[in-house]
Amino acid sequence: MVELKLKRTLVRLDFSFFAVVALYLLLDESGFGLAALAACFMHETAHFIAMALCGVNADSLTLDGAGMRLSSAELEHAKPFRKIMILIAGVISNFTAAVLFWHFGNLGAAAVNLFTGLFNILPIGELDGARLLKIALIRHCRAERVDRYMKLAAALSGILCATAVVIVAHGVPLMLIVTALYIIIMSVLK
Repeated sequence: MVELKLKRTLVRLDFSFFAVVALYLLLDESGFGLAALAACFMHETAHFIAMALCGVNADSLTLDGAGMRLSSAELEHAKPFRKIMILIAGVISNFTAAVLFWHFGNLGAAAVNLFTGLFNILPIGELDGARLLKIALIRHCRAERVDRYMKLAAALSGILCATAVVIVAHGVPLMLIVTALYIIIMSVLK
């Protein structure tokens, strides 16, 4: 793993990130790989900008085989409204890009951004949806039930997503199917 320091943010570049990107570029004939990489980069950039606007510092940006993620100890202690704004920023950027790409006729890029945004609001693993659900559960449920509800939501989401991918797989680029199943499995296992 290579680590670089950019101001206060530690950037971690894992070999597995480059291996997955290389594999996608070798196997991808549809252009999905580059569009997905761009959508993920935009998603994390939106989080980073929202953090800066909310006065929250990013401790690290990690790029590994599972994707890209920002982490911040300050975010865990931020007020719920700020947390929500930061967590939802990535999804909003993907949905906005999906609408713009669709409007200008680039349906492939629109679909990739829509998928990225929808996927990130799932209550699985460390995705934005799971963190948003946890904020809501902490506010509205007894503390001893939060983890049970989180595990149940992740399991149900994983099953529903895997089923949906299999059902709509006809005509969908193979790399999208492989990506969806890989991320779903990895997220549920965390």
